[in-house]
Amino acid sequence: MTRLKLFQLCLQGATKLTKDDIERVFSLYDRDNNGSIENEELRGFLKDLLELVKKDYDAQDLLEFEETILQGVVYSSDGKISRKQLTMILLALAKHNQEEEPSTP
Repeated sequence: MTRLKLFQLCLQGATKLTKDDIERVFSLYDRDNNGSIENEELRGFLKDLLELVKKDYDAQDLLEFEETILQGVVYSSDGKISRKQLTMILLALAKHNQEEEPSTP
């Protein structure tokens, strides 16, 4: 199973995101187990995240997306995402996905 597929599975039904779901996603990307997602790990995470929301994108889209995400969650310029920051991103994505789903009458 690909990393993106596993990431998607973790976010299905994301209105009920659990601590285990967040830990699973964090573990997918924190390859060196140092407690943060950074450098190539971060690029992989952002690429997968962008792929979930926009199927057709280019390098410029990825760069702009990275800047937007990092401005929203990283208060220092360290270029790392902690578990807490990942939680904020996933919850925002879950809320966005929930708002986009058509409501059933």
